[in-house]
This record gives sequence, structure tokens and C-alpha cells, in this order.
Amino acid sequence: MLAEKRRKLMSPQKASLGLEAFIDETLRLSAKHNYHPTTFVGMRARYGTHAAISRLVVSGDLQSGFKRLCEFGLKEWTIESAILKFPDEFSMEIQECAAFGLGQVKKG
Repeated sequence: MLAEKRRKLMSPQKASLGLEAFIDETLRLSAKHNYHPTTFVGMRARYGTHAAISRLVVSGDLQSGFKRLCEFGLKEWTIESAILKFPDEFSMEIQECAAFGLGQVKKG
């Protein structure tokens, strides 16, 4: 089961131009706050935008980048928000993980 999930995450699904532009803007806004998410940037270069987002969101932990963007008032620019803005590009499981993470901010 775990191997099947990993295979799906590693499948080379290409992100849409809209998703790519959204993530580019997220990185630009992050840099304005002197935050440079090097782990995500490296994963994006290695695996592609879609796979990097998927891998991080299903990891089970709220990522430091997510927390930082929320601290900057940029919750709508997180990768979790990207998933919900581009739902046709992600599985229901990944959408649920993203929604869960965003829900944690409201509670915390």
C-alpha cells in the first residue's frame, strides 16, 4: 500500500502553467519576507512542482514553510492553498491533507 502511494507521488504529472505561476508568486512573496524555502525549491527542481507539493503535503506534519507563510499572513499562498485552488491537478487524498493542514491554522 505504501509503495503504491509512493509510486503515485513519483509519477511525473506535469503542473499546469497556472499552478507553476502560483508557486512562482509564492516564492517571490516569501523572498519579500526574507524567507527562502530551500527544501521546497530543491524538491521542485528534482521532482517537479506537482510531485514536490504532493510529497510535502502527505508527509503528515505541518511543514515549516507552511507555518512561516501563515506567520507572514500569507496562508492563501501556501502549497496547501495551491492544492485547493487547483483541485483538478491533485488526488482527493492530497486535497484532504491540504484541507486538514489549513484547518489546523484556524484551530491553532
